[in-house]
Amino acid sequence: MEADVRLDRPVASRRGWRAAMLALARNPVGSIYGTILADSVLAVEARYQLLLRDLIYAELVTVVVYWLAHVYAEFLGAPPTVNRRAGLRRLADTMAHEWSLVTASFVPLLAVLLAAAAGASVHTAALAGMWTGVAALVLWGEIAGRHSGRGAWTSLAYGLVSGMFGIALVLLRALLH
Repeated sequence: MEADVRLDRPVASRRGWRAAMLALARNPVGSIYGTILADSVLAVEARYQLLLRDLIYAELVTVVVYWLAHVYAEFLGAPPTVNRRAGLRRLADTMAHEWSLVTASFVPLLAVLLAAAAGASVHTAALAGMWTGVAALVLWGEIAGRHSGRGAWTSLAYGLVSGMFGIALVLLRALLH
């Protein structure tokens, strides 16, 4: 039996910290993309944005546009539907499933806001967001591994590989600044 990696099942049966993470992101694969996108925006935009609101605006607009483009591409790539109602339902389902791409970007963004509230500069707050994104990537990778039926060690390896993408972005930021 093939494992369903879409996480369409309700999360009520899940327990502990994983339940909270899965409630935030029903689709850990989309969450990986969303977190990498958020960290990428922070890496680039922190160089140009002097105001926190501009950094946040750039982050949110970029993530939402990327989400819409991703949904559009998924929708175009699917087989045609028999009627308009079925097509709209498929579009709504795709939008809901891929929404984790957006919600995952809130994790680094929350760290940015908390760091700024604590008095950090925009650049330092962006770095705090990026490191939070690295930690989130480890969790998303581990959750994706577990959900696909992998064992604890393999899932942890998936998480560490996911985290390496975030570290690569932190290094990219260091090279840009």
